[in-house]
Amino acid sequence: MSTPIDFASPWMLCLLPLALLPLLPRRDEALPFSWSAWLPPDRIGRTLGWVARAAAALAMAAIVVGLAGPGRSHLEARRTGRGAEILILMDRSGSMNDVMASRGVNTTGDSKNKVARLAIGEFVDGRPNDRFAFMMFGIAPILAVPFTFDHAIIRAAIDGTQVGRGMPDTQLGRGLLAAIRQFDGLPWTGHRAIVMVSDGGAQLSPDERRLIAEGLARNRIALYFIYLRSSIYSAELGAAVGAGDTSPEAQLHRYFLTLGTPYRLYQAGDPRAMAEAMNEIGRQQSFPIAFDERLPRQDRSDVCYAVALACCLILLASRIVQVRSWA
Repeated sequence: MSTPIDFASPWMLCLLPLALLPLLPRRDEALPFSWSAWLPPDRIGRTLGWVARAAAALAMAAIVVGLAGPGRSHLEARRTGRGAEILILMDRSGSMNDVMASRGVNTTGDSKNKVARLAIGEFVDGRPNDRFAFMMFGIAPILAVPFTFDHAIIRAAIDGTQVGRGMPDTQLGRGLLAAIRQFDGLPWTGHRAIVMVSDGGAQLSPDERRLIAEGLARNRIALYFIYLRSSIYSAELGAAVGAGDTSPEAQLHRYFLTLGTPYRLYQAGDPRAMAEAMNEIGRQQSFPIAFDERLPRQDRSDVCYAVALACCLILLASRIVQVRSWA
């Protein structure tokens, strides 16, 4: 859909009448001669003179219009491909700075935050057709980047999670509800998913459980839970996790299994398992999609300046061939 031209500084157009100045006759352009009737007719010279005047007027008009900042706003582009609409919900509590799958006395190795950050970054790089959003949660949810096709911004937000020590608590319920609300009101354009990366340790209240189930069903969102094991003694989750396991992670997993929407659990105790989990999610979320991408304003002042430059070159050439004196 075509949009009309608008101006960033329309008040500059008040200077357009100045472009008429080159069309006014000037006395310094006349050459003294005793009797003009003796001069032969110079149709080419007269034509070149008017061409030079027109070029000067056009150059001034183009400069004024360029300074006004012409452009087109509210542009959209239809994008098609294979992918999904994915929100990455990453735990940013202080426990994510601990070493992954530590044996208690072993404090060497990569932190859970670093392992998750690298795997998610590679996941984003490998999916050029997806529309991503990135959110963190701890004591409160923080929307870092809303849904966008600009993967460079998503990568910058992911890399930014390495700054600071993290939040003191894990309010997973508040974070998941905030993530679900990001889909409210969005037009349905393809498959949707929330990829939640956390080391567990959170409890959900009855109200949070009800709102999460309703929100996932309302927006038709698939939930992926990547559980980062803090140590070799952490809870071992699975489809057949026993009812006697009362750890927060086990209770959380059992609740997610009761959802009426798609849910999948991945456990990661090392960087390789984390990378495999993200690759598996990528294979599952590969469907034909079509999005209307909103484009930034396209500035067209460079076209005006190019026209002004071409007119100035015409003026320069005219100045070189112009006769300034009979002597």
